[in-house]
Amino acid sequence: MKNNRLPNAINTKNQQFRQYLAQYNLSLKTFMLLLVAVMATLTSCEEKEKPQPTPTVTAKAGDDQTITLGTLVTLDASASSDSEGKTLTYSWALVTKPATSNATLTNPNQAKPTFTPDIAGEYELEVTVSNGSGSAKDKVKITVTAPTGGNVNLNEPIDQDVVLANVVADPTKPDYRITQNLLVNAKLTIMPGVVIELDSDKGIYINKNGALIAKGTATNKIVFTGKDKTKGYWEGIMVVSGNPLNEMDFVEVNYAGSSNLSGVGSAIKSAMVISYDGSIPGQVKITNTTFAHSNGYGLYLTNIGQVSTFANNTFSNNAGTAMYLSANLAHKLDAATKFKGGNGYEGVEIAGEVEQTNEVTWPAFTDGASYLVTEDVILESGVKIAAGAKIEFANETGFYVRDNGAYIIAKGTAANKIVFTGRNKVAGFWNGVMIVSSSPLNEMDYVEIAYAGKRNLSGISTTIKSNLVLAGFSPGAKLKVTNSSFTNGGGYGMYVQDSHAQLTGFANNTFSNNAGAALYVTADQVHKLDAASKLKNSNGFDGVEVAGEVSGENEVTWAAFADGAGYYVTNDLFFDTGVKLEATANAAPTFYFATDKGLYVRENGYLIAKGNATQKVTFTGKTAQKGFWKGIMIATDNPLNEMNHVQVLNGGKSNLSGVNEKSNVTVRYDGALKVVNSKFGNSNGYGLFVKRNGVINADAGTANVFENNTGTGYHKEN
Repeated sequence: MKNNRLPNAINTKNQQFRQYLAQYNLSLKTFMLLLVAVMATLTSCEEKEKPQPTPTVTAKAGDDQTITLGTLVTLDASASSDSEGKTLTYSWALVTKPATSNATLTNPNQAKPTFTPDIAGEYELEVTVSNGSGSAKDKVKITVTAPTGGNVNLNEPIDQDVVLANVVADPTKPDYRITQNLLVNAKLTIMPGVVIELDSDKGIYINKNGALIAKGTATNKIVFTGKDKTKGYWEGIMVVSGNPLNEMDFVEVNYAGSSNLSGVGSAIKSAMVISYDGSIPGQVKITNTTFAHSNGYGLYLTNIGQVSTFANNTFSNNAGTAMYLSANLAHKLDAATKFKGGNGYEGVEIAGEVEQTNEVTWPAFTDGASYLVTEDVILESGVKIAAGAKIEFANETGFYVRDNGAYIIAKGTAANKIVFTGRNKVAGFWNGVMIVSSSPLNEMDYVEIAYAGKRNLSGISTTIKSNLVLAGFSPGAKLKVTNSSFTNGGGYGMYVQDSHAQLTGFANNTFSNNAGAALYVTADQVHKLDAASKLKNSNGFDGVEVAGEVSGENEVTWAAFADGAGYYVTNDLFFDTGVKLEATANAAPTFYFATDKGLYVRENGYLIAKGNATQKVTFTGKTAQKGFWKGIMIATDNPLNEMNHVQVLNGGKSNLSGVNEKSNVTVRYDGALKVVNSKFGNSNGYGLFVKRNGVINADAGTANVFENNTGTGYHKEN
């Protein structure tokens, strides 16, 4: 029997499906189209959710290496790859290194960085390679062995960074030998304890792209020396590199100076020279270092060569001066460095201008070493000189303190004076000190200036030679000077040029053994001098040379010097304001006039000259000869004009201006004077002459003494 159940079921489902389509108002064709779209969407989603393959980064740090200490290592990760050829970046790191190593990588973000191992042992480095979305790492091992036997030749230029290790334990034997000039064009690092020997007349040149890093220790010094231990055996070390890494600490440089290093004058031999390249100065930090047994200087800085730091160094047994540098760098020196120890000159040679932004200090060396000035030193800025400093000068050199902000502060102590002197202790050996600066900061206290006055200082008359000059160039020099001495000069001890120059302080100074007058000042400065200063001690004139006018509104007093020094009037003297001359119990002012010169009291001036019974105020000729000088004219009627216990001698050379008569003292028609207890003698005319209408005390003719005058002792016109 035939089974009809399956077709019936299908028909039933068919009918139900048609009813479903009718319910949603869909035709069979539309339904089929929708079904195809849904199936396509499902297929697309399945494809999108399928995982894509990730590009693969492979890092390769290169092969392990075994090298000798001091060799530059070049790493290589260039074999690293990316599966899709993307651009890779690199990052290297020193993962492990010997405990005391200071090695670092150069260009660690490149495929081929470099480094120089500085200690024997194992170094492990790791590179990270990235393509931006993924990365990989790999490591490489560098095994470093120390060279054996020492005495390694260094003959090729150093064009890549090099570290020289201490390969021989015995400090008396060399680790390295230089048989021809060594040119350093990269970083040369020298480890503690290294000894480098150089052959005859060979040198080391640290060029502009090079650097020298030589850092020893107190117990393991780095030594540069000659193959033979004889003075001046090898050339020396030349630095023109301005690299701030240049440093020498606990280093010895011995037996150099065979000939001049390339680039410096043939006369300059030195264990070490710091020079320059173009306008860029070489520079080195130098500490705890010794320069010894050179056939010239220990250390020489040319022109703009620099020491970035300088401290606690030693110079000994060098044939020339211990050290030379520009005066502009003298403040870089330290007091503790030892410049005194069997050198040709036990100290520091300096020359040239000092031009700094801020005030600088020149130290005094604790070992007693000196500065030696071989060419004029010119201060263009503020300089302070430490107590105890000694500055010696070569023949015909000088020391100038210019204006425009320059000044000098030289303050010593009674126990530690500051000394400016000649290298040879001969009167008039060097030119002297000139202050042009008008700064109120200029000061000298407990200073000695000796053996100067060789010739006139720049800008001063050729006839004026002096240990110290205060220039009168407008606005005029200023100086406070106390407790100081001026000795053995070839001319004046001190010269204050004119009224523009100013003494802002003057006390307790000493002048001795100068060929000229102890001191020259213009008349308007004399009242600033103190009675305690000592001007009488074997000078050409034992006192103050003076000329010019005294003006102003206030009365001034001229000192009676306690040591008996006098005043030497070299040109006519004019008192246009009140001047008081008073004796003390032990001294009185004494005036010596040059031939045919006189004293005029005029305008608003007056003269008060008061001695006492034992100390007379004296006016006389420089030569005690009748009629040697003109005399004194009183041309003001000020009632303060007075002479009491005064001597006026040897006048009457010629008539004073405005009168026809010759006399030791003339009271003009418009003058007034009270004169008692005084002496007028040895005149080539009258002793005391009073013009008609001149005013004088009635007993002038009897209250005074008149002796040996050519004319009448006392005469008053009717």
